[in-house]
Order: sequence, then structure tokens, then C-alpha cells
Amino acid sequence: MNPLRATLAILALVILLPAPAGASSSDVFRTDGGSLRLVTTGLAGPDGVVRGALEIALEPGWKTYWREPGSSGVPPQIDVSRSLNVLSAELHFPAPEWHEDSYGAWAGYGGSVSLPVTFAISTPDRYSLIEASLFLGICEAICIPVQASLSVEPGSDPDGAGDRQFVEAAFARLPAPADAHFGIVEASVSGEVATVTAALPGGSGDAELFVAGSEGYVFGIPRKNGSAPGEIVFTLPILEEPKSGGVAAIAYTLVSGGASVSGDFRLP
Repeated sequence: MNPLRATLAILALVILLPAPAGASSSDVFRTDGGSLRLVTTGLAGPDGVVRGALEIALEPGWKTYWREPGSSGVPPQIDVSRSLNVLSAELHFPAPEWHEDSYGAWAGYGGSVSLPVTFAISTPDRYSLIEASLFLGICEAICIPVQASLSVEPGSDPDGAGDRQFVEAAFARLPAPADAHFGIVEASVSGEVATVTAALPGGSGDAELFVAGSEGYVFGIPRKNGSAPGEIVFTLPILEEPKSGGVAAIAYTLVSGGASVSGDFRLP
């Protein structure tokens, strides 16, 4: 073949190949009802942490689950065991809303959402490859499980200004830390029911509570059981409890007046 024609053929092949994803973000994974994309801020900091966000873009009418969606839901999960120089990954969750369908009430998001992620890097000054295996559920009339594998090379594009802004915006939407003025201030157990009292800001008397079972506890849907200015009481059915004794830290998110906080409370 003429050398010039060979060169032109190679160039045409390169042009026709799919463009790779930006180094600090993955390719888009498409599924029924939406798509997934993993975005990061680039290189790890001195603390060995790469911040990222899992973008769950949903079509109108589709929903997805919170970290503790209920007995029939599929909570988002991430596995980075196939990654290089990556120790672990942790998903973080903005405040959800309650939804109800033929399966019952569950906590989740009624539209697109970005879940912040923190990746722990083994050696920050060495090459890293994030191979994230994801499992989550999305719902329209019925709910379907979604499995996806997303790859990111965070160290090869340390700038990624647009990606950095996207990730920072996702973290900015997380609930604030709970405190004595806005958060659960008392918890007790009687039989198969836990009772929690929450302090609310600005004299408010209404709120929504979302609880993530942990350390052997599994809970039913929180029910409001009285309120006063600046305070509200919830009861939590205990569906399962630890077989061994000890104190358990129970994670929660509390929403009131358009603001939200997250923390944990202790149960014996």
C-alpha cells in the first residue's frame, strides 16, 4: 500500500474510534431509565484521599434508593477490590425523601442524584486506577437491579476543573453534622420499639427521620409520636436486634424546614 494512503487509513481509524472518557471521570454507563457516571477530583491529596461523585442521571418518573431503603429495596453499593493502589471506597448520601408504592414505603430519591464518594489511596504519589463495580436499583412502575463497572485514572488528569466543581457541589449537598440544637438528643428501647427525641431548629415542630440499621439492628418505618415547638418524638419498630449485648451506634438523617443533618444515636 502507498505509505501516504496507509497513514491516512490509520488516521481515519483513530478518528472513528470512540473518544475515551476524561481522565478524572468515567465513560457513561447507560441503562433502562437513566445512566451512571463516576467523576473524581483528580490526584489524591497528601491524606491519600480522592474525592468523587457517582452521578445517577434518571429519566422523568424514575427513582432510586437511599442507603437504607427498606425491606424490598436495593441500596447503592460500590466495590473497588479490582482497583490498583486503592484501599477502599465509601458512598455518602444526601437527604432522601419517603416514597410509597405497592411494595410499601421506602427512602430514596425521586429524580437524578449525585452520591459523593471518598476513595482511600494506598500510596498517594504512585499511579492509581479506580475500577468501581456498582450495584443499585432504579424504579419506575417496577424496580430493576443495575450492575455497572466504571473506570477512572484519577492521577493522569490532576486539573479537571469542571469535574472538581461537580464533585464539590455533590459534597455541598450532604446533610450537616447533627448537634444538640438540630439532631437526636435522646433514645431508649422498650420491648420491640425504640423511641427517639429530636431537637429542631427555629421552634419547628415537624420533621422526617431516616434511620440506617447497623450493628445487628433492623428497623421499620419511623412514626411521629408527638411534637412540641423545637422538638419531635419518633417511634421505631425493631424488626431485628443484636444477638449479643453492647451499645450500638445507629446512623440517621433528620430533615426539617428544608435543612438536613446526619449523625448517630446510641441504643443499648
